[in-house]
Amino acid sequence: MQLIGQPIKHVTFGKGVVTDWNGNVITVCFSAGEKKFIYPDAFSNFLILKNADAQKKVQHLLDVREEERETELKELQEQQEKKHMLENLKLSPQSQAVFHIDPQQHETVFSSWTVSTGCYLSGYSKGEPRIPDRLQPNSMCLLTERRIVGAFMVEDDFIGTCCTDGVIQAHPAHRIQLPPERQPLFWPYVVKEPEKQRWGKAAFKYMSNRTGEKILFDCKESALTADEKSRIERFYRYYCKLNRLPSRIDPETPLAANG
Repeated sequence: MQLIGQPIKHVTFGKGVVTDWNGNVITVCFSAGEKKFIYPDAFSNFLILKNADAQKKVQHLLDVREEERETELKELQEQQEKKHMLENLKLSPQSQAVFHIDPQQHETVFSSWTVSTGCYLSGYSKGEPRIPDRLQPNSMCLLTERRIVGAFMVEDDFIGTCCTDGVIQAHPAHRIQLPPERQPLFWPYVVKEPEKQRWGKAAFKYMSNRTGEKILFDCKESALTADEKSRIERFYRYYCKLNRLPSRIDPETPLAANG
């Protein structure tokens, strides 16, 4: 759009002509002299182009910018609300989930980064998807056979009681798949006689928040490459922050111990 040379009117200075426009600043010559204005903001309250088509284009630009500002404000508000929710989340000390993943499920789980809670095995809801009611944004899903093969945090707006289909999607950033040579045994973390432990028929079990911290820290310690260590450290810090557990990576950071 060409603005230079366009007749224009100002609410105070009256009629004028656009003499310069660099994209961000518009210069208008009035009988009282040249005045500079922020473009297109000045058209919100002060300036009106005589050419109706040109004025319509400027107004469209103002409308688009207003929509963008409203979108940014809404996103900021949502971020603040989410932060407030996470900081005030009521935590259960057993709000981590451990899933038993058969070898034939590996490709599906790690390509889709989802797990299924399975179905209720008895009672009124037998055969229906199991509701992971203890899981919240602070929760991790640990993926195991007898060894730990991977893990992911749930999405940061996940509420287990609302997961009626039993499908849990991984957080887009905090997820790890461990190489076969660095997959620690799972049962020693939770039972005294791991060699005797069997999984059973349930798709997943709950685990303590503190045990989750130990597992992630050990995975971080066993990482060999810088990239692998960095990814697990970010996961570990995020986990500790949401579960209000002291971080052994950043011991100087004061966090309230929980669970």
